[in-house]
Amino acid sequence: MSRGQSLALGANFGGETAPNGQKWRDVFGGGTNPGALMLTGLRRADGVAIGNVANPLLNGYDTAAPAAGSGPMVVQTSIPEGAVLACGMLRDGLVGQAVAFQFHDAGGQTIENFDDDPATGSADLLAPWQNAEWWLSEAARVFAAQGCAVRVPRLFLNQGEADVARPRGWWQAAAEATVEKMIAQIRRLTGQVTPIRPFLQQTGGYMQGAAANLHQCKLDQLDFVRARNGVLIGPLYPYKIDNGDGKGVHKLWSEYVRAYEVGVWAAAEDAAGRPWNLLPGAASRTGDRIAIPISLREDEALTSAAGLYADYGGDPAHLGLEAVGGGAITAAGVSGGDILIEVAGPVTAIRYAMQRDPTDYRALTDAAGCGYGAHRGLIRTTLTRTVRWGGMDFVIERWLPSFEVELG
Repeated sequence: MSRGQSLALGANFGGETAPNGQKWRDVFGGGTNPGALMLTGLRRADGVAIGNVANPLLNGYDTAAPAAGSGPMVVQTSIPEGAVLACGMLRDGLVGQAVAFQFHDAGGQTIENFDDDPATGSADLLAPWQNAEWWLSEAARVFAAQGCAVRVPRLFLNQGEADVARPRGWWQAAAEATVEKMIAQIRRLTGQVTPIRPFLQQTGGYMQGAAANLHQCKLDQLDFVRARNGVLIGPLYPYKIDNGDGKGVHKLWSEYVRAYEVGVWAAAEDAAGRPWNLLPGAASRTGDRIAIPISLREDEALTSAAGLYADYGGDPAHLGLEAVGGGAITAAGVSGGDILIEVAGPVTAIRYAMQRDPTDYRALTDAAGCGYGAHRGLIRTTLTRTVRWGGMDFVIERWLPSFEVELG
């Protein structure tokens, strides 16, 4: 199950051709990746046949049209996160006989619109919940007839852009309630008793100045992961935005693939029993020197990537770290698993990749209309991975999430 708003729906590759001669949409289709399936014979509520995995969105399903069976996953328009996850997990041996996917949600939706309560979110908007209800029940029926049980070990969530203006704590509370209902829905419709672990992308990567919308949901997402023993896939701020739509939030198609592949990597490491989450620990201060430990693995260290934003408005000062409460950062660096900061004045907290900068970075793009968001950081780890799709190599990295830590 891969849920979320437009960043989970993904980019439209159109008719673009991969280096190996395939259309990109076919690279992630079930024809190229045997075992990547979708249900066949489904219709939208308006009677239109559903022939690819980027439907039905808010149109909903026609529940008078049961699934006819299953077949190879078809990608024609957007390539959703779930399609890349499905293909990647097959490649990495993380699924059993097969993996099936369909996108249930839609762009621009608050987390409240993902539950079964018509009194929350947009009045009476229950389509995402109803979509999941119908598809899961049909999947359980279709695969049971084939002698297979449906199991959902992971619930991926890529949502938060619609809630960037919410106050601190709001998103976590709403997501806790919604995810609990999603897990109960999965158990009810599949009979599954084994654990279902949430995997989250950290959202909040607009190009527009971030002075008004403080993106507190990004901090709530860290709290959610800690409270639910979830997996924080990683932040979306390092991925280049294609501003062709003028919205300053949707990624370049290749960047979607890189971000989604981090989810595959996280799932593989988690399945192998290896730690994944990169989370800040409690800060320590000795005079004007501050150390913030990061929960690294034994096979990696922190590093910085200067120049990432050089052509797109410039790198942030001090690796993207900022002082809160007065005072200023005079120097910043990384060493092993620690962020080391020197400050002057009455600093009460340190913030990372959470800039409240009024700059509209939509005007600071390249000739192709691509650039980066207002929230910027330069800290990642030394651990990388390269995956190959369509004859093209995608380098996958572990970036530090946006955070804010208080100083004692």
